[in-house]
Amino acid sequence: MSSERFDVLERFAPLFEAPERSFEGFLRRRDRKRRNQRITAGAVGTAVFVATVWIVTTGGSFDRTQTPATPGPTVAPYDADRVGLVGLPPEGAMPSTPRRGELVLSFVFGHTSGDPGRFSGSVYADGRLIWQRLGGGADEYAIDHTTGFLEQRLTPEGVELVRSEVLSTGLFDDDLNLWGTYGLYFGRIEVRNGDRLVRVTWGDMRPDNATTEVRTTPQQASALQRLDARLADPASWLPASAWEDPEIKPYVPAGYWVCYEAQPGGVGLSRVLASLPRPAEDLLRTWDRTRQELVLPYPGTSLSIWCSNVATEEARALAQILDDTGQERHEDFFGLRYVIGQRDPGATEVSLSVGPLLPDEL
Repeated sequence: MSSERFDVLERFAPLFEAPERSFEGFLRRRDRKRRNQRITAGAVGTAVFVATVWIVTTGGSFDRTQTPATPGPTVAPYDADRVGLVGLPPEGAMPSTPRRGELVLSFVFGHTSGDPGRFSGSVYADGRLIWQRLGGGADEYAIDHTTGFLEQRLTPEGVELVRSEVLSTGLFDDDLNLWGTYGLYFGRIEVRNGDRLVRVTWGDMRPDNATTEVRTTPQQASALQRLDARLADPASWLPASAWEDPEIKPYVPAGYWVCYEAQPGGVGLSRVLASLPRPAEDLLRTWDRTRQELVLPYPGTSLSIWCSNVATEEARALAQILDDTGQERHEDFFGLRYVIGQRDPGATEVSLSVGPLLPDEL
């Protein structure tokens, strides 16, 4: 399991404001902050895995015949009738291949101070471009305010052209955290330079490590704004030869992460598992897991989070158990999260969520 999923929790811990009145409120704020790492989503996020919403056209059919007018990704607004997978894939849907992939580039651009307008994507050495856009509206968390994860395919030439475009800014010799990026909200770009991935962050994406922090120059801000526009619309500058398959298709993951946590306060794993329906507890106990302790900005409080990487069918089995036992569900464009024990006096309240694994996370 990628350590990024836990790094992002620690990274944003200082950004939490005063304690919410309820655990539900805390989870909402936490989810908004930690989504800043990626929606291509190594982060522990509130995710979908119950109501299988597979929408490619307005009618909801799995239609792969339509292609964009231009050879590159026409970035869809949140209310477009073409969106990707939200939730578990339909039975029989073939996962994206190859199962694993070497990351060449990943990026997140925040276009508002919160979630709406965020655009993110990943490029892999095998040519896959996987991306997602979040929209907005009166209810900014509504599930139809996202394109879902979408996939297109570049040629080796196309992969190199995109990578070279990012490196041409001169920002990626070393890891940097830029501050004072006026005119920019937040973001992160990670690109392969030689034999390593180099990362540049700005705004609320700052890493909690030894990354060099520098004040943003006007030239650097301009370079980031240019990359934002170029990566959002590769069709405007990539030649036709850069595309192996320009058709926009839903990205079908080969696996999912499952994460669960209790209310802040150092609740142990045994107590958390015992608070779940027995079939769910028995299933989770058979999975390998990792644990991270997040120290919260509330005096003397912490939060333990356990995560497992599982096959799609295992995630589907867990979803079925939780559905069958009538657990409380919360659905938005992050997906569907179960909150268990919220209404039981004296019970340990547990939040359990599932999200797709990208090719570099498998």
